[in-house]
Amino acid sequence: MKVLRRIMASFLVAFCFVGLLTGCSNKTTQNEKIQVTDMLGTTIEINKNPKKVACISRTTYDLLVAYGLGDKIDGAYSGTLNNDWVSLIYPNSKNHYVYSYENSYELFMQRGVDLVFAPEKYIADDLNSHNIPALCVSLYGNPTFDEYVTFLSKLVTQIWDDAQIKTKAEAWENKVTKAINDIKTELDKHDIEKKTVFYIRGDKDKGVGYTDSKSSFTEYAYRMMGFNFAGATLSTTKPSAEEIVKINPDIFVAGGIYQNKNINLLKTTDPYKELDAVKNNKIYSIPIGFTAFEQLSAMTPIFFYDQANKIYPEYFNYDIAKMVKETIKDYFGTELTDEQVSYMLNGLNPQGESLVKWKEEQ
Repeated sequence: MKVLRRIMASFLVAFCFVGLLTGCSNKTTQNEKIQVTDMLGTTIEINKNPKKVACISRTTYDLLVAYGLGDKIDGAYSGTLNNDWVSLIYPNSKNHYVYSYENSYELFMQRGVDLVFAPEKYIADDLNSHNIPALCVSLYGNPTFDEYVTFLSKLVTQIWDDAQIKTKAEAWENKVTKAINDIKTELDKHDIEKKTVFYIRGDKDKGVGYTDSKSSFTEYAYRMMGFNFAGATLSTTKPSAEEIVKINPDIFVAGGIYQNKNINLLKTTDPYKELDAVKNNKIYSIPIGFTAFEQLSAMTPIFFYDQANKIYPEYFNYDIAKMVKETIKDYFGTELTDEQVSYMLNGLNPQGESLVKWKEEQ
């Protein structure tokens, strides 16, 4: 009997010891640190598989949700969340904190955030100096965006060690590459005169004279579609009407929630209404859904196909509505109606109204 007790006691000690080791192993996994480098070349140490992320950069929220990381997000920039499409496509967005563009490190600390995707270097630097891990991820490269199209997607797979996330990321990257190659291959078959496009950035109410620079994703995108990007020749992203007239763009493309207002300004106000592009109705809108299509997002491949359809209707005829419905369903699990897709493609909200909040229009 004494022998049996000794055997049982020894087994119990061994069992507890194994449990202790397992607990330590799990704790080590949970607290594992990795080094990652942001778009500007800054390398920092962060928690692997972070659980509370702040998406202040406007190009990060969409893809993180699309890759299945919505439950790891603490909050996002107000300009991202204050969009009627977001709550329809991803209802759980209501659980995410609404951040401003600039936030105190104390707020992130108070909320237990373990990683911030920052839109600019000075924001990331300040947070890192206060021991809040921050990575700069934006829609601007150096000197151009050519090497950064899949940067965020690949960064996500470094940060979160999950096979499903990696599969989704690689699939998205392949779709983007295919869209660009499909369009370039077709355009290369034709002798097309190179024209100049002026992009009107409409996420803020700054009128026609608000555009992007040479380092932007939009410059890269329209260059891939065979255009000279007007913003690449300017010393400012806020050119005057005189500067725009001097460029005399062959076409205008307008994005963001203010796109329809800006298109109306082009058509009805001097000196824009006298430009050949306006007289010939060479003005094209860019859809806006979960985010603006001209920002890196789940819809990036469709952005290329949609613009190719509109600008080169003699060469392209992609079924954009079908692509939108399938992509939203695949990434976000939401089924849109044909009517809702039509509104999305025309820069309107799910009810067919302006995406600009009433109080902002007054």
